[in-house]
Amino acid sequence: MRVLVTGAAGLYGIHACQQLVDNKKIEGIVGVDDFSRKFKSAKPMGMLSDPEKKFSLLKKDFAELNAKAIDELNVDAVIHFAAFVSIDESMVKPEKYFENNERKTFEFVHNLFSSSSQPFLIYASSPEVYGNPVRTPMDELHPMRPRSIYAVTKLAAEKHCMSLFEWYSYPVNVIRNFNTFGPNQNVSAYSAVIPAFIERALSNEPLRITGSGEQTRDFQYVKDAVRAYESLVLTRGKLKGETFNIGSGKQIKIKGLAEKIIGLTGSSSRVEFAEGRKGDLAALQADYSKIKDKLGWQPKFSLEEGLKKTIEWYKTFRK
Repeated sequence: MRVLVTGAAGLYGIHACQQLVDNKKIEGIVGVDDFSRKFKSAKPMGMLSDPEKKFSLLKKDFAELNAKAIDELNVDAVIHFAAFVSIDESMVKPEKYFENNERKTFEFVHNLFSSSSQPFLIYASSPEVYGNPVRTPMDELHPMRPRSIYAVTKLAAEKHCMSLFEWYSYPVNVIRNFNTFGPNQNVSAYSAVIPAFIERALSNEPLRITGSGEQTRDFQYVKDAVRAYESLVLTRGKLKGETFNIGSGKQIKIKGLAEKIIGLTGSSSRVEFAEGRKGDLAALQADYSKIKDKLGWQPKFSLEEGLKKTIEWYKTFRK
């Protein structure tokens, strides 16, 4: 079995590629990435251990892969991670998010459909599509009330993918990834909360929280998350048309997260608060019982275990 992974150099991409390389049932992995994001490491693909030379890399935009190019790759499955993922940035640069996350995904999935090989597709989505919770934990049937341009583009892309299943029974699955963290996460000006907190804690700088810090999130370690994708790839589309949540199933207040990171890093940082964002969600918590029932997946790493591993990775850039 051969697998194409878009966004291969990103947080999910590099760890998913490693998970697939290590699986003896996977014969080859093709990663595609345009390297447009900012990386902590000068050589992000250097993290990948591939003694059997199963992995190959295409340095290009995933949208450049037309039907002919897809057939030439000779893949059985596609995991589509490539996306811009900052909620804040999406509100400042909405056209950029519409173009990449929705329009290019629309073109890409129709190129998959138009190819002769028609590989099985797994689309990586977000719980931001749910909006503010009407209940927690949130299952896959939770109402959809996206509150940011980012969330809207992810929901629209989901629908573009699933329309091919609805009309043509094309093999598609969607995974909604609750807040994921780990080595190789984006460190741009729009960094996610955990890498931002770790970077500032290691420098003994204030950890800045927007809002009261009472808002909660469900954080999962990336090594747990990519196991879900691996398990779904191995179904070869037998669960087509299904959508799954993955997460830890636990909530933590952002204020509590900041305090935990300060403690784990031994930092002298303090916590500062700024005015909250109008569209920020009050809470997120995954109900992952569906994927547990169907595939036996559940998280193995605690939040503290994942944070310790992530902190150690960030420390390597300070030596």
